[in-house]
Amino acid sequence: MSTIASQQHAAVRRDRRVTTIGALMVFLGALMAVVFGLIVPSGAHSQLTFTPLNTAVHAPWHLGALTLDTRWSDTVLGLMAIGLGVDVIVRQPRRALSRFGLTSVLFLLALLLWTSRTGGPAQTNFVNVTTVLIGSSSLVMVLIYGSLSGVMCERAGVVNIAIEGQFIAGAFLGSMIESTTNSFWLATLAGALAGALLGWVLAFLALRYMSDQIIVGVVIVTLLSALSSYLNLQILTPYPQFNLGNPAPNVAIPFLYKIPVLGPVLFNQTGFFYLAVALIALISFGLFRTRWGLRVRAVGEHPKAAESVGINVVATRYRNVILGGAIAGIGGVAFMATQGPFQPGYTSGLGYIALAALIFGRWTPSGAVVASVLFGILDYLSYNLQNYSFPLSTEILGMFPYLITIAVVAGLIGRVRPPAADGIPYQRS
Repeated sequence: MSTIASQQHAAVRRDRRVTTIGALMVFLGALMAVVFGLIVPSGAHSQLTFTPLNTAVHAPWHLGALTLDTRWSDTVLGLMAIGLGVDVIVRQPRRALSRFGLTSVLFLLALLLWTSRTGGPAQTNFVNVTTVLIGSSSLVMVLIYGSLSGVMCERAGVVNIAIEGQFIAGAFLGSMIESTTNSFWLATLAGALAGALLGWVLAFLALRYMSDQIIVGVVIVTLLSALSSYLNLQILTPYPQFNLGNPAPNVAIPFLYKIPVLGPVLFNQTGFFYLAVALIALISFGLFRTRWGLRVRAVGEHPKAAESVGINVVATRYRNVILGGAIAGIGGVAFMATQGPFQPGYTSGLGYIALAALIFGRWTPSGAVVASVLFGILDYLSYNLQNYSFPLSTEILGMFPYLITIAVVAGLIGRVRPPAADGIPYQRS
């Protein structure tokens, strides 16, 4: 009887969490419909354009501007969000967080329409959708590298807080190698080796000496932040030829790059972007469709049972943490290749946002990618909404990914469960 009662109590608790998600979505929808919609004076218009700037070469097919009535457009978007929220409350779907993510996208669109309306706070009365997506794609790409690194490590049972440090190492070494050799291939290799080395340090201390994985990760980030600042002053500043920060060239995929909006965003990108897409497919297939992935997940969920069937738990964790570090190191090089010369602190905590995306995505590659897209666009807008005179500081907008993650981890807007052995030291029997 006690077991049945506890199961019923757990079901009620799950229902309350899902209901909380739905209620929050309804609140956001009401905010969009009333504040961004009905309160707006009649006759106000917002314009969406779709032609990216500075694309004399590989320009997409022209798509005319779309002019929308701000009041009714945002009202409709708000009603759509309310409908999604009511659906979550009534039907209690298992993937309520995906609907919450869609509501967040609708909220961002309504926000852009509201800020760019005629007579609104912005000096410009249009939003170039393609430019926003292209601008945020570089941040999304780096977050994908970081979150995939986290998936590799944590699925095997090791918490990798050091992603930020691996980004820094990859960006610093990648900038030096590319500047001296003019080769992004060598820079990528160097960044991968730097990230892999830091992954080995994390694995060695966590698995050999069973140190606290979170503390080790924070120490690595602190060490790389200080070391990169020192080396920047001693090497890169007096010898700027070692820190040119050349942008990686775009590789346009024939015909596909001509597609409006999607073409410039998905099919006219750097090689780092295409590599990230390939890693998404490879890691997703490997984790859930191969014997290797089954062993990795077994090590992360129940290491003693995995060892009992002949799986070397420690070696599996070593391999995954080193591979995860290499992926994050490449992410640092990709950041440098799109953001310019290395500067201390210019990763701006992207490693921690990548961890937030990993948690929001429930430790799955596909979920981490969706969260990376959402957080990347939000992070980009937090720095660019000031161009639209948005009456909210960029610092507050930049807090949203962390606030969402705290809410998810606390169980306020959904139940998440990491791998059962994640972060737990393991000793051979």
